[in-house]
Amino acid sequence: MNNNDIDYENMTDEELDEFYRPRKQNNRRTLAPLFVYFILKEHSGPDHRLSQSDIINHLADDPYEINIERKALGRVLHLLADSGLGVVSNPRYGAWYDPEEEWAGIRHGAA
Repeated sequence: MNNNDIDYENMTDEELDEFYRPRKQNNRRTLAPLFVYFILKEHSGPDHRLSQSDIINHLADDPYEINIERKALGRVLHLLADSGLGVVSNPRYGAWYDPEEEWAGIRHGAA
């Protein structure tokens, strides 16, 4: 369907709103480290580790809705593991959030 073939004048307000509403797909991959951190914090722990494919599947679902390649995710996990935010990443065992791994100056409520 060509834009010239759309009859805008006969569309209802709801149809017009839906027509111009942005897609839910979030292509801002710069937010991937933050999204991965949230996923690990919510869905993992020392006894429940997530594989890269698990994390990729979570990223593809609502509310994140981004696609990321495995190599890019590996870089994000390495970055998060070095950040001191409590993320542990091991190529053999997966990645998880462990509050005991947070650096003292970053802990919530620490003075």
